[in-house]
Amino acid sequence: MEALYDLPNGDRVRVIDTPTVGQSLGRVLELFRSGDTEPVFFGDQPRPEGVVISFEQWAEYEALKEDAETDHRMQKITRERLANARPEDYVPYDEMLREWGLDEPENGGDKR
Repeated sequence: MEALYDLPNGDRVRVIDTPTVGQSLGRVLELFRSGDTEPVFFGDQPRPEGVVISFEQWAEYEALKEDAETDHRMQKITRERLANARPEDYVPYDEMLREWGLDEPENGGDKR
C-alpha cells in the first residue's frame, strides 16, 4: 500500500506501508549507497509514522539540534540576565564567552 500525505508546509510525501518498507530495507540501503538519499516515509495508515534516512542525514540533523540547543541555552541565560540585571551586575564580553564555553576568535578560540 502506498498513499500521498500533505505536509503542513505544502510538500507532499509518499507513505509506504510498514511491511513493505521492512521487506525493502536492503533496497533502501542500496539507494543510499548509490547517492539517492531521499527519506522513506512509512506507516500503517495514510499518514507517516516513521522515516528512514541515511546516516549522513541523521548526523547532520544531530549537529543542527545541538546548535539549536546551545542557541536556546544562550538565549535563556541572556533573557534571565536582562530581566534581573543592574549595571553593577553586567559581565564583560570575554567573561560571558568563557561562561558559554567559547573564546574570542582573535584569541584562537571558537570562530563561530
